[in-house]
Amino acid sequence: AVAVGSILDNGDEVVSNSGDRVVLQDNQGNLRVLKNDDALLRQPGSQVQTETFGDGSTRTTVTREDGTKIITIRDANGRVLRRVREFADGSRVVLFDDTEVAEPVDIASLPEAREQAIVVDTSDEDALRRALTEAQARDVGRTFSLNQVRQIRKVRELAPELDLDAVTFATGSAAIQPSQAEELTSLGRAMSAIISERPGEVFLIEGHTDAVGSATYNLALSDRRAETVALALSEYFDVPPENMITQGYGESALKIPTLDAERANRRATIRRITPLLRQAVLDN
Repeated sequence: AVAVGSILDNGDEVVSNSGDRVVLQDNQGNLRVLKNDDALLRQPGSQVQTETFGDGSTRTTVTREDGTKIITIRDANGRVLRRVREFADGSRVVLFDDTEVAEPVDIASLPEAREQAIVVDTSDEDALRRALTEAQARDVGRTFSLNQVRQIRKVRELAPELDLDAVTFATGSAAIQPSQAEELTSLGRAMSAIISERPGEVFLIEGHTDAVGSATYNLALSDRRAETVALALSEYFDVPPENMITQGYGESALKIPTLDAERANRRATIRRITPLLRQAVLDN
């Protein structure tokens, strides 16, 4: 286990370790959370094999009962670098690839964020499917690494977000009620249909908190909330977990600007980030 106070190779300091998640702080005071992304991929009946290389990087292969393999490469610090879905017939789709050095992001050159949340009836499967499919990221003439999308707010805000209004969380909790899970039915079916047609689609599930509590605690809690929603979509509605990226952003994106306990801020959102990522390639 990584001890609180230890410094990683990239200079980040470990400021919290709850066992399932580690919160890091960089030299500018920015916080980010790391966890084992493969936990979402481990479905009942799957076989998991992890190889560790001399530089500390790893390759984890999850083999499902139908012969599908999900191959994930991560660096020595645990950051996910590459994920490939290999079908039983040998064809492969690269979902994202951060193994190459990404072009630096000039934040000042990116367009200002605009209010562009997708407004759609979340019980209307066809409307959700159209909205998610047609949601276009703002064209800035380049693509980004997954890490840049995850960690740079102005980058991920290039993609419209869908606010999951039907799912909010109790204070200090990452659990969703059965009735709320049912509200995800249309979204789950829409996502499954989209991914069935285009296996390279990638969705970012974001978790958020209100402003009550410490920033470190809220960051880890919001990350669990994102994972809870992704697990519900996968387990109940068969959305392939490898096509979902989960990330918590704590109290950094309050829907209602208040320091008080506000249930509307304890929420989850989703973005279709495929257009932002390096283009997925289908190998036959």
